[in-house]
Parts: sequence; C-alpha cells; structure tokens
Amino acid sequence: MKKDHDSGAAPVFSTHSSRRIHGSIADWLGRQIVAGKLAVGEPVPKEMEFGEMAGVSRGAYREALRQVAAKGMLISRTRSGTRVAPREGWTLLDPDVVRWFFESGTPPDWFIGAIYELRAMVEPSAAALAATRRSDDDLVAFRTALHAMRTCDMTETSWHQADASFHRAILRSSHNPVLATLEAGICAAVAFTTAFRYRDMPNPHTRNPVEEHAAVFERIEARDAAGARQLMAELVDTALLDTSGRTVFDLRQVSP
Repeated sequence: MKKDHDSGAAPVFSTHSSRRIHGSIADWLGRQIVAGKLAVGEPVPKEMEFGEMAGVSRGAYREALRQVAAKGMLISRTRSGTRVAPREGWTLLDPDVVRWFFESGTPPDWFIGAIYELRAMVEPSAAALAATRRSDDDLVAFRTALHAMRTCDMTETSWHQADASFHRAILRSSHNPVLATLEAGICAAVAFTTAFRYRDMPNPHTRNPVEEHAAVFERIEARDAAGARQLMAELVDTALLDTSGRTVFDLRQVSP
C-alpha cells in the first residue's frame, strides 16, 4: 500500500472503538478521493496490505469501504476489485463528503460554486415558505441563532454553528418534509463555507452579516413571503462577496 498521502507516513487510526476505527478509515479514504490522491478509476488499497500497514483488521477496513461506497464514491467489480467511482455518482451533499472537501485543503472552485448555486435555488424559496408556515416555536430557533451570532466572534466555531442553525431554522420552518431531507447537507455546506470565508482563506472576509440575517427573520416573523424570498436571495448572493465586491474566488488568490 502507498504511504498516507496526507502526511507521507502510514495512516494511524483510533482504536478506542470499532465505530471510531471504521469512521477514521472512511475519513482517510474520503479525503484521499476528494483531493484526487486516489483518482477516479484507481483501485483502493488491498485489504491485507492496508491492514498490515495501518494496523487495523480486515473487517474494519471492509466496513469503512462500505461506508464510502454508500456515498457513491467507490464501485466494486468481481474482476477489477474496488475502485474510485466517477464523480457524477458521488453524493456531494452528504455532510461527510462536504467535510472531506474542506478538510483536504482548499476546496475546488467548482465545488464551492455549486454549493452557492444550490443555496440560491433552495433557500429563498424555503424562506418564503417559512414566512407563511412558521410557528412560534420556529421563531424561538431563529432568535437563539441570531443571539449567538451577535455574541460570538466570527472566527469561532460557535459562530459558524450559529449561522448554520439560522439556515436550519429556515428549512425546518418551511415544514416541507421533502425539503427537510436536504437539511443536513445544506447546513454542513453553510457551516464549512462560512468557516472558510471568515477564517480559513488567506485573506478572510471581515463583514459580519448578522443584520442581513436579522432582516430575513423580520420578514419571516411578519409573514411577508415576498420580502423573505428577496432578502434571502440577497443574503446568499452577499455570502459570496465581501464589502469590496470581491468573491471568495478572488480573495482566496490574495496572500495576507
């Protein structure tokens, strides 16, 4: 087996529990795949070789392969074995897949762009539905998220989680059971792109967007569907921009 592409050494996995071993191996494989270090069509390491190198059981490795395959990233054939599947079949909105892209270095432009396109299609309509269907309990979730966004620093994980909670409240307040199936993926995308914009880029954004979020909430609270849709569309657009009008793609090219 090749050495770990991440560090130049054999991969090391947690042995505290079987579940953690499976997840740790799956994370390693996922990061190798999204980074292109295990390319499409390339075979994954053999069970025996991987087990000897990493010090894990063949059963643990097989379970990890099943987890990654369930996300459409691996394909098994009788003669050719298990190989990396074409990207078209990957479950790109799976929270683990989103995380792997951001944990593997700077995500590719096509992935970041696709996330924002999806958000622009889904979230304004969800906000309009939320304005007509929201309950009093839904409003509490919005207020809690906004409070956390106002009291946490934008570079902190707690702020990114609060931001994701606000967007989760929009999806849940739409009370659309099919739309709810996108919640985990969209919220993971929001959390990781937010951390990327405000902390991890070479020249991070500095504008705090909490008031734009509050304006969306006010329209939802007022049951103004058209206003909520418009402001949510503007919020997603400005999430890509800073105050100078530069996009994430511009800023990531600038050294501090």
